[in-house]
Amino acid sequence: MNKRVTNAVQCVVASAVGVFLFGCGGDTSSAPNSVGSGGTNEVAGPEVLPGLGFVASSFGFYYPEDPAAGIDGFDLDGRVSSSDAPGSDECAHDDWTSRAQVPGVDYGFLEIIRNEALREDGKPVFGGFHEGQLVDGVIAGAVKNGSMTILLQVEGLDDPRNDDEVRVQIFSSEDAPALGTDNSVLPGATLGIHPDSRYHSGSVEGAVVDGVLVAGPLDLLFPIDIMIVRDELLLHDSWLRVELRDDAFEGTVSGYWDVANIRDIIGVPTTDNDNAANFTIDEFEVAMAELADGDYDESSGLCTSFSTMFRFGGVQAFIVSETLRGGAGGSGGTGGAGVIPTPLDQCLNDADQAALEALATDEQSGPAIVGMLAAGCPQSACGAEIVAVLGDRSETTRNALGTCIAECISDQSGLSTACTGCYGSIAACSTAFCLSPCLADAGSQECSDCALQNCIDVDACTGFY
Repeated sequence: MNKRVTNAVQCVVASAVGVFLFGCGGDTSSAPNSVGSGGTNEVAGPEVLPGLGFVASSFGFYYPEDPAAGIDGFDLDGRVSSSDAPGSDECAHDDWTSRAQVPGVDYGFLEIIRNEALREDGKPVFGGFHEGQLVDGVIAGAVKNGSMTILLQVEGLDDPRNDDEVRVQIFSSEDAPALGTDNSVLPGATLGIHPDSRYHSGSVEGAVVDGVLVAGPLDLLFPIDIMIVRDELLLHDSWLRVELRDDAFEGTVSGYWDVANIRDIIGVPTTDNDNAANFTIDEFEVAMAELADGDYDESSGLCTSFSTMFRFGGVQAFIVSETLRGGAGGSGGTGGAGVIPTPLDQCLNDADQAALEALATDEQSGPAIVGMLAAGCPQSACGAEIVAVLGDRSETTRNALGTCIAECISDQSGLSTACTGCYGSIAACSTAFCLSPCLADAGSQECSDCALQNCIDVDACTGFY
């Protein structure tokens, strides 16, 4: 077994369970791999998708503060439309302008959201679409509670500030994201893509300019199971624009939303559930016929879709090729969650390599110093999270501990949380599933084997072979 793998596992596990039995950091030279009597160096099960992964933490209609000042959207149909002079193959409507006052931005559904029609009680007819109201609140909750989990994968990103050739794909997932005590989505979780490939977009080209990723066109299909609504949400010919950060993104996705799909989704709350949306399907039919702006139907003279915009944000996650399934615990362990797929080479990028060089001293390499930080962080910064894992080995508590350790190391080292998440993940997983062998002897082969069998391979994750 690689000596650094053993040291890393032992240090973080020993510190996490409060049994700091030996010095950490030490020799970081490579040694030949060997397999212990119950251990393995093979990674089995689902594979982590290459590149940078995210899980949505927010999704809902985009509400510009002042549309007249400009909307940072897309010209989806490649033309500037005017209600005074519509083309022969389009409905009469006005496009919006961009923030730079360039005309042609498509966001037809904003006319529904901003519709001034009132009910008999004086409230807006389509108030259910207003910010913070029924539709907005339900969608916002769905991406957090697993009713509509959305994953974003960016492959081939060499420079997070400027890269003219990346690949982007969006997936649904049957897994729910991990949440913190404040109900925010926690970074660093592992989620599987939906087993039904209909809920996978195609992989499309994109580019990053000044930290902003633009990619498309994408056809997006999400299964939704939100309270009284069980259906599918379809956006076609969509474009993504998001600002990339170290471990998160924030931006919008624009595309066409078919009237028939909207009717299916709102049918229950407008007709079959005591008018929970505060308007009737008949009222909405009239508005759709008047205001829809996409996919012109020549036979009826009506448009059959709305251009729309959703705000879209997320946090870093590990996306795997299928939903994870539980398995037996490791040798000498206390029962495990099955093999966790190892993300690869998370520290082998220019920014993290520069941070490692800055950490290095004449006596110790950068990775050795990171190992010492990893050993100290569980006790110095994450005591409450350790107690939570020892009392409840759920994915939520493990993710919270892993995130805490990763952020602690990042704060002291300048490394990205994608890199330090390798240490956080194995510490949290090992605390949950390898307590028995590691409490008995944190320096034992059984402790290390248990961690490698049930958790990740730290060397493969960081790239520090």
